[in-house]
Amino acid sequence: MSTKGRKADLKVIEGGKAEVSPVPAHIPAEMHPDWLDVCEDLRGRKMLTNAMSGSIDAYIMALWNMRKAQEALDKHGPLIDGGKGILKVNPASSMLGKAQSAVLRLSAELGLTPASRSRPKMKGDREPSAEGDLFGDLMDF
Repeated sequence: MSTKGRKADLKVIEGGKAEVSPVPAHIPAEMHPDWLDVCEDLRGRKMLTNAMSGSIDAYIMALWNMRKAQEALDKHGPLIDGGKGILKVNPASSMLGKAQSAVLRLSAELGLTPASRSRPKMKGDREPSAEGDLFGDLMDF
């Protein structure tokens, strides 16, 4: 059994970009609205920076892979003919699981999940607590 340490606290990067970058050429056209939604959300919370483009890219592509894998499962089912009448697990099942894991991890890192968004540091619209205020973040209900 492995034990994992505590997740690192997320920090708002001050001075986020004012404009959303154009969608990269390799992002599928059907994913353009998702790219723009994520970027606009991060920009609105003053968290969008050039350094985040890789994480946004990975999130959008994982989301696309997840959708494509689900489409394959919907079309062919969870089991497929492996030859000679023997059924085997559809490879899209593995792809779906990996993509879902990546989407969940990246969405938390980008502050897109309800749990990560509820943290004061991920809201991006508040000033840091005054020095010496030990309970500043705890008192936001």
